[in-house]
Amino acid sequence: MSQSSTGKCSNWQAWHDLQPPGPSTLHVEGKCTFPTSGYTVDLKPAKPQGINPKIFILEKIVHKPTGPAQDVITTVSVRYEEKTETRYTEIEIVPDGTQFPVKEVH
Repeated sequence: MSQSSTGKCSNWQAWHDLQPPGPSTLHVEGKCTFPTSGYTVDLKPAKPQGINPKIFILEKIVHKPTGPAQDVITTVSVRYEEKTETRYTEIEIVPDGTQFPVKEVH
């Protein structure tokens, strides 16, 4: 798969919001840049998850433009949110293989 169809993703960050009244929520955010407009990106939990229960694996799914696209470099925001009591220490984005820590917000 070419870099243009998968996007160049960066600025990943994750935090687990543990503030009352709950329930706890895991937030993951990043940005992906594409050579044309019209791309969107979703994150969904990978199945199966890996062998380390502290690393939450998310699959990056890129949706190509469905109509005419302008040849202009476009950056899209990527977000994932899930209510969970599991305290992950890292997030891994596949197929990129990017890993980054999860911060806790009290």
